[in-house]
Amino acid sequence: MTNAAKRLKITIVAATKLELKPIFDHFNPIKAEFTGLFIIDEELHILITGMGILNTAAHLTLYTSTYDRDYYIDAGICGAFNRNLKIGEVVQIISETYGDFGVENDENFEDFYDLGFLDKKEDAYQYGLCYPIQHKDIKELPYNKVTSITVNKVHGNAKTIELISKKYNADTENMEGLAFYYVLKLISKPGIEIRSISNYVEKRNKDNWDISAAVTQLNKALLHILDTIH
Repeated sequence: MTNAAKRLKITIVAATKLELKPIFDHFNPIKAEFTGLFIIDEELHILITGMGILNTAAHLTLYTSTYDRDYYIDAGICGAFNRNLKIGEVVQIISETYGDFGVENDENFEDFYDLGFLDKKEDAYQYGLCYPIQHKDIKELPYNKVTSITVNKVHGNAKTIELISKKYNADTENMEGLAFYYVLKLISKPGIEIRSISNYVEKRNKDNWDISAAVTQLNKALLHILDTIH
């Protein structure tokens, strides 16, 4: 790593404090006046945005307009469509798109790109599929690289799950990732999205979920990433 990389100002972004509890316990950050911001030191901030696309987009936009940072890490738990992924496994999300942005047509679902309302070729609407911006000084991370959809509701209906799985062929789903990548795209800042699998996307059965293991593994990965960068 270069000396410049060691001095990177990094912000960890998460929807809830629950998902970062071990990080909070480890660093004991100071709550700032800025909404949702916790400061460990000048080089490391934590921003808790609240759940969902709207909260993430709004609070991350306000934060990035106030603080000039070098690198962002979106961290959270997620559900997996891909059964080859293990509960508790940490993955790196390499692309995000909407998973429920459209119109129901009887038993079918058409997104606004299918309907012709949005033109994927127009830059203003390329948030329909977002990728991370890489940082030249940060090396490849040792996690499975997967795709994801961002949703406003967690899927729990077998018919809908089958429909969405076939339509988007995504490995995972979450509720914030697209907003994270889109804001970074607008401000041309590098960052990554790291998530751990808490459950499979299936008919809702909390007995099959393991949020505790997912949170534990997520935070171990975050500490490893921070050690690697610094």
